[in-house]
Formats: sequence, C-alpha cells, structure tokens
Amino acid sequence: MCTLSAQDDEICFAEETEQIQTETSWKILIVDDEVEVHNVTRLALRDFTFAGKSLSFMSAYSAQEATQLIQAHPDIAIVFLDVVMENESAGLYLVKFIREDLNNHLVRIILRTGQPGQAPENVVAVNYGIDDYKTKTELTAQKLFITVVTALRAFSTLITLLDSSRELEAKIIQHKQAEIALRVSEMSAIAKANQLEQSLQALRQSQLQFGQPAEFLNQRVAEATQEVLNLPEPTDAFQTMSVMTRIARMLLRITDEYSAKLGISQTKLAVLLYLNTESELFASPSALALHCGVSRAAMTGLLDALEQEGYVERDNHPFDRRALMIKLTLKGQQFLSLIAPQDQYPLSELIGGLSHLEQQKLNQMITKLFKLFEKKKAED
Repeated sequence: MCTLSAQDDEICFAEETEQIQTETSWKILIVDDEVEVHNVTRLALRDFTFAGKSLSFMSAYSAQEATQLIQAHPDIAIVFLDVVMENESAGLYLVKFIREDLNNHLVRIILRTGQPGQAPENVVAVNYGIDDYKTKTELTAQKLFITVVTALRAFSTLITLLDSSRELEAKIIQHKQAEIALRVSEMSAIAKANQLEQSLQALRQSQLQFGQPAEFLNQRVAEATQEVLNLPEPTDAFQTMSVMTRIARMLLRITDEYSAKLGISQTKLAVLLYLNTESELFASPSALALHCGVSRAAMTGLLDALEQEGYVERDNHPFDRRALMIKLTLKGQQFLSLIAPQDQYPLSELIGGLSHLEQQKLNQMITKLFKLFEKKKAED
C-alpha cells in the first residue's frame, strides 16, 4: 500500500508479519475495517522506539473485536481508531465504552477517519474523550511518528503520576493505621493508669480506716493465744481444740475484714501471698488449692477471676508442657508491695505481744498441728 510523505512524494510499504509482543514494549491497538490500514501502520512504525521500548501491535477489524481486546489488555498505550466500521458511529461508541464503562482514562485514543464529514472534528473533540483527531489522508509516516511520540509521552507521564498517587495513598493508609494503633495504645494506657489510680485511692482509704476496727480483735487473739500457751499439762484435748477454734475464728474475722477493705477476697489474697513467697513467683493450681484449703474446682474459679483482674497469668510448666503453672504478674507484685505495710500491721502487732520464747513455742505447735493435719488428710 502507498501513502504520501510530507513532501508529497509517494512512499510504498511492503507487507510484514505482526510484531511479537514483549513485556518491554508499548502496546498499540489498531481498530479499522481496512486491512491495508493495519499493514501500513505496522510498517511505518516497525523500527520505532521510545524510552528504550519498542512497539507491539494488536489488530481489531470491528468495534466488537476491539471491545474484547481492550478488556483483556487494560495496559494498551494507544488506540488508533476508525469511526465508520460496523456502522457509521461504531468508533465513537467504542470511545464511550473505554472511557465510561471501563473507566480507562490512561489509554491515548487517536481517532483516524477517512470520512471526516461523518464525525466533524470540533463535535467529536468536545463530546468524546479522544486525545487526537487525524484524517487518513493527512497522516503521513512523519506525522504518524510524531503523533505516536506525543501520545506515548502523555501515556508515560500519566502512568508515573498514577504510580506516585498509589504510593502516596498507600503511605496515607499506613499513616492512618499507625495513628489508629497509637490512639488505641494510648487509650489502653490511660485506662490502665486510671484503674491503677483507683486501686491506689482505695488502698490509701483503707490505710486511713484500717487501724481501729482490728485492734479489739487483735487483743482477743493475743489473749486466746496466751491461753493456749499457758494450758497446764496434761490438758484436755477438747479444751485445746475449743481454744484453737476460737483463735481460728477471730483470725478469720481479721483477715476477712482486712481483705474486704483492700477490695479482694481472703482466699484471693492468700493465693497472691503464697505466689509471692515462691522463688519463681509461680506455683501449680493443685498446690494453691492445697494451701488455701479449697477444692481444685473452686481454685479454678478463683484463678479465672484473678487472671481477669490482671493479678496472675497462666503459663506452661517449665518442665512439663502438659501442665500449667500460675504466675504472679507485675500488677500482682505491685499490689502486694502497696499493701505490705498494712499486711504486716494486724498480725505483726498481735505476735509482737508474745515473747521470743512464746513465739517459738507457738510456731512449733502450729507446725506440728499442720503436719498432723496433712498426714491425716493423706491417710483419708
């Protein structure tokens, strides 16, 4: 097929097979119902390169074929589009499909018509999303070259802007996510600080109110203890157990009253105190149940509550992964350190009323009774 150059000299192009598409090439879609137009376009641009990339061509001989190709290849850079194909407005309908239905505003659409009267340039340019308008008679090899360069430069710029926009959008999303995470962390920290402040206030209040109610009971316990220590020998077992029971009841009242003012039950406090005496600050649930004198089921409920309150946590046994250990948390340690002076006050004052020898004797008696109790329990 022949065409005219810018100097009106006739230039002829031989037919050539379709150029192989590669990843390093610009995709060009030729949409025209004349085979010669496809061949001339390919031959005129066969040695064309831009930004180090060659051209790869795809052909469609109707708007319907072009619709399928543009959907399958959304990265097409340029569409050379004829107006009159299946009907007089087939090309214009394809423009609307690309811009409106596919929402593809990157591809450069160059309208190329042999019947300008069917689609006047001023009407088409205003009402359709085209990027250039050429008549087939004016599009010489030189002008075709310039048209492609201009279109690819615009396409490349849009792609760069789109990539920058996506990177910026991703950074904005990351920034928002980090901001949200920071706010959540701050809110959590504020909530924990408020909870700790409330606990401190409760402890301070209990410090102010604790001393008076327990003094009478302390005195009674001291008197009952002296009574046990001064029992004549041999003594009646029933009388001994009676006095010990009185001591136990009064001690229980002291610890219950004390625990209530701390906002924690006596058994929960016993669990925390026991864990605090262990070298590694942890113990097994069974050991805790035995120490507190409750069943395993009851201890499970107590540990669930203490874990929910943040005073203890469950962890794997260091030597037996099938077993669990109960560990005192930092919050639990802080709680015990805050109440330590109060914890020492009621009972230390009580024991302080005994002489050193009496304290030793009492300790020996309690230890012996405890061992007998454990032995009896094991036999049962």
